[in-house]
Amino acid sequence: MKNIIKSISLKVALFSVFTILLSLAITSCSSSDRNDITDSIPEHEHDEISKVVLQFREKNSPATIYEVTYEVPEGTTVLPIADVNLPAGEYLVETHFYSPHDDHFHDVTDEIFIQDADDHFVFYQKLNTSNVSIVYADDDRIDTLGRKLGFKTVWTIQAGATGQVYLYLMHQPAEKKQDAVSTDELGGEIDLEAHYKINLQ
Repeated sequence: MKNIIKSISLKVALFSVFTILLSLAITSCSSSDRNDITDSIPEHEHDEISKVVLQFREKNSPATIYEVTYEVPEGTTVLPIADVNLPAGEYLVETHFYSPHDDHFHDVTDEIFIQDADDHFVFYQKLNTSNVSIVYADDDRIDTLGRKLGFKTVWTIQAGATGQVYLYLMHQPAEKKQDAVSTDELGGEIDLEAHYKINLQ
């Protein structure tokens, strides 16, 4: 009986020593070794963002949705203009972004406005517009500093509305100013630029 107990005790002791040595080996890894392990984990890679969809919901009739899709052709140097054909009214607008992946587009909206919220901001620049108002919604998504990001906006389009709206997805802007005149006030880089023309139905 004593021999059995000694045998078990020896096995436990050896296991404990092995565990300690393994722990020391792991904690003694250099930071570069740990980075190599992390980098070896496969990621879902995406090409650059090239598609944006604006979803317009009538404030007084949320079930009514107008979608305006904008795609930036690969290799283009002149950006197209998408028509926003809407009757006059107040609209709750969501902005969704997509990146090409293999043979389909992958929705990267949550990656932009949740996972990488601190690094992004959507700026809406009005050019030669009249009777058009764009404000960031009360329930817009925010970054860790509480700054609105432009995922949810409210567009008010009145009778006689005209003009253009340029949408910019900014990457790592120094400022997130909703009332900026141009992207020069924001800093950072432009991930995507889309041009829209307001047309009343």
